[in-house]
Amino acid sequence: MIFKTDVYMQRKHIDVPTNPRILIVPITSDKGMCGGVNASIMREVRYFVNHTADRSRVAVFPVGDKGAMSLQRPMPDLVKTAISHISYPVNYPTVMAISEHIVKASEQSDKIIVYYNEFKSAISYLNRKMELMPRHQFLNSMSYCKLYDMKYPDKNTANPALYELYVTSNLWVAFLNNAASEQSARMTAMENATKNAGEIIEAVRIQYNRARQARITKDLVEIISGAAALE
Repeated sequence: MIFKTDVYMQRKHIDVPTNPRILIVPITSDKGMCGGVNASIMREVRYFVNHTADRSRVAVFPVGDKGAMSLQRPMPDLVKTAISHISYPVNYPTVMAISEHIVKASEQSDKIIVYYNEFKSAISYLNRKMELMPRHQFLNSMSYCKLYDMKYPDKNTANPALYELYVTSNLWVAFLNNAASEQSARMTAMENATKNAGEIIEAVRIQYNRARQARITKDLVEIISGAAALE
C-alpha cells in the first residue's frame, strides 16, 4: 500500500468506514486447461462475499472470461460489468486501459480489493489479495503530501496522474504474476494430460495385442482340429 512507511501520511490517511463499499476485482484467464488457477480465485471471492455483513455494499468487477462466467450465476446482483477476451501477452497499455474501467467502477467505493495468483515456481502459486485506494481517498491523502516544492505541474495535474500510475502499476504486477501462474499451471496440466494419455494408449495397446493373439490362437486351434479330423 502506498504511504505504508510514511508515519505522517498514515496519521492523515482517511479511515475506511466500518461498513465500507467494496469493489472486488478478481483477475482470471480467458481460457481453461490451467488447473485450479481460476477456481482458487473464484473460491476466495465467494468466501469473501458470503462472509460480508452487508452484501448490497459489495460490487464485483471480473477480469477474464472464466471469472465472469463463474460469478455471473451465483452473484447476478453483484456482477454488473466484466472485461474478457484480453489479447495475450498482456502489455502495459492494455493494463492501463483496464485500470481506467476499474477506476470508473470504483467511484462510489471505499476500497478496491484485487484477487490474483502470485507466481512462486513452476509448480507453485499463491492466492493474493491486494487492497487499493479509490481516487477520492488517494487525492485526499496526497493533499497532505509536501515532500517536494513543485511549481510545475501543479497538484491538480500531478496527483490524478500519480493515481493512474498507482493503480496501473499495481495491476501490472498482478497481471504479470497471474499470467506466469496461468502458464505454469497450464504447462503442468498439459504434462499430466500427456502422461495420462500415454498410459491409456499403452493399456489399449496391450488389450489389442491380447485380443489379436487370442484370435490367432483360436484360428490355429480350428485349423489343427480340422486337419486332425480329416486324418
